[in-house]
Amino acid sequence: MAKFQFDKSTKRKAPRPIAKTDITKPKESYDPSKVSKQLEEAASKSSNTVTTGTKKRPVGRPKSGRKSYQTVRLQKQTVLKINALENALSIPTQDETVDQAIDRVLNSLSSDEKRAYQLWLDMFEKKY
Repeated sequence: MAKFQFDKSTKRKAPRPIAKTDITKPKESYDPSKVSKQLEEAASKSSNTVTTGTKKRPVGRPKSGRKSYQTVRLQKQTVLKINALENALSIPTQDETVDQAIDRVLNSLSSDEKRAYQLWLDMFEKKY
């Protein structure tokens, strides 16, 4: 078998020189005092725009007062009963319908049941 010999010296290319990479410094660094000033300026501008009426309307459902909502899962039959009560009693919302129904139930509780209800209510209010 014949051995092949390669002449590497004539075919070898010299590697490209690598230029030195200087470490760059940022044009501006984070300054908490600047950020807080910018936020204060933005807040003052936004409060001024409310009075002039140039503020854009927020996207999404509008907030109505201080109410906070949670989701409750109900069966369809229960929702139909709530809607029927709402229409029969001319109550504007489902929330008020349920609230009125619960008030009527609370008025018919015995003293022991009312005490237990108050304890549970206090516990749930503290929990959430």
